[in-house]
Amino acid sequence: MAPKKRPPRAAPPSAKRAKATTPVVTMPPGFKDEWRLIKELRKDRTAVVDTMGCERLADPHASEKDRRYHVLVSLMLSSQTKDTVNAAVMGALKARGLSVKRILDETSEDEFHELIKPVGFHNVKTKNIRKATQILRDQYDEEVPSTMEALLALPGVGPKMALLVLKCAFDITAGISVDTHVHRISNQLGWTGGAPTLDKAAFPCKDPEKTRKALEQWVPRDDWGDVNWLLVGLGQEVQTEKPKLLRKALDSSDPAYAVAFLGRIGMDTAKVAKAEGLELVT
Repeated sequence: MAPKKRPPRAAPPSAKRAKATTPVVTMPPGFKDEWRLIKELRKDRTAVVDTMGCERLADPHASEKDRRYHVLVSLMLSSQTKDTVNAAVMGALKARGLSVKRILDETSEDEFHELIKPVGFHNVKTKNIRKATQILRDQYDEEVPSTMEALLALPGVGPKMALLVLKCAFDITAGISVDTHVHRISNQLGWTGGAPTLDKAAFPCKDPEKTRKALEQWVPRDDWGDVNWLLVGLGQEVQTEKPKLLRKALDSSDPAYAVAFLGRIGMDTAKVAKAEGLELVT
């Protein structure tokens, strides 16, 4: 009779923890020059996010309680949705009346779903927003909570969203909010522990949450609150407003460096310059 095989030994807890440890990332050389240039390119604040970001979509004339609720709802609607579409839907909701009371007591689920139908994943968002709104009534006196733990307990709210709620609704900077633009540019520039690259397959961080953990190791804490709006706007302009962004680079304090920088984050500057009749600086 053959001896019984022993089951494989489980890895000790310490080994499991070691695998989950975030690699140590330090400030990359050249970051200070890159950061200075990014601020210069974004100083005009003319990207889509600058007029349709979460804090811009809250009604400035509403009560503080309702404004914070507007921020939460706008963020919950925004995933997988263009900013222009999100802004239009928020406009319809505010015209209808956007508060915990109006949504729970005066707006049916079907009516709410019809109002937000233009956004991506509207079926799931209808259920999540209404469930989250009920939690605000049941647990927080209809107020948006002001802690990461409480926000993350709301259905449909992840770290990126929770950090933006804290920043936009309470002026609390609890971390770096990383969306697809921040994730992409940070990896392209080598801010996440690897060499600069345009190859997504070579990004050291494969998802936004890993990128957040890498950036928070070394980005000066005083800059945490600026990372999102600066890089989101820059990423939007790289994708949809290339001529405008190239002109800003050519008008910057160091045109040659700025043009090279745009190439490092994915812009074919020669192609854009040719189409626009611009002369590049080398």
